[in-house]
Amino acid sequence: MRKSAEEIKREIAYKAEQLFSKTGYAATSMEDICEVTERSKGSIYYHFKSKEELFLFVVKQHTYDWLEKWAEKEKQYHTSTEKLYGLAEYYVEDVQNPISSTIEEFLTSQVVRKDIMDEMIALTRESYSIFKKLVEEGMASGEFRQDDVNDLMYVVNGLLAGLGPLYYEMNAEEMKRIYKKAIDVLLQGMAAGS
Repeated sequence: MRKSAEEIKREIAYKAEQLFSKTGYAATSMEDICEVTERSKGSIYYHFKSKEELFLFVVKQHTYDWLEKWAEKEKQYHTSTEKLYGLAEYYVEDVQNPISSTIEEFLTSQVVRKDIMDEMIALTRESYSIFKKLVEEGMASGEFRQDDVNDLMYVVNGLLAGLGPLYYEMNAEEMKRIYKKAIDVLLQGMAAGS
C-alpha cells in the first residue's frame, strides 16, 4: 500500500528530528537528511521547500506532541496548584529533550526568514492556552486570587520558560528542585487572600 504524501512528510520529519537532535541544526546537511531518510533531495524538496521549512515542521510536530502529552498528563492532577507543579516538572522533562537545544540554536545562531520566525513565535504561543486555562480554573476554585488572567498567564509562561537555560548548568533533579521552588514562590503571590 502506497503511503500518502502526509505520511511521507511525517516520516521524513521524524527521522530528520532525530538527526537534528543529535548533530544540531547547522551541522545537519541536506545530504545527511537524504541519507537518514533514504530519500533523494528531490523527494525531500517535494515535501519541504528548504531545510528551514523542514525544521519548522519538526518544531510544529514537537509542539503539538507536547500539548497532547500535557493534556493526558494533566488528567492525573485534581487542583490548579497540583497542575502548576506538574506543569513545572513537565517543563523540566521537555528541556532535557535534545530538540529543545536545537530549537534554541536555530533561533540564535543564524538569520531566520521573517515568515519562519513568525511561525516559530506563533508556536511558542500555543502553550498560552494551557497557562490561561490553569489560571482561570485556579481563580474559579478559589485557589488563586482574582487578578488579570492574561497578566498571570504571561508570568507563568515567563517563569517556566525563563528557567529553561538552567539545563546547561544543572542535572534534571536539581532543575526540578528549582522549578518547584519557583512555583512555591509564585503561588505565594497568587494565593487567594494574598
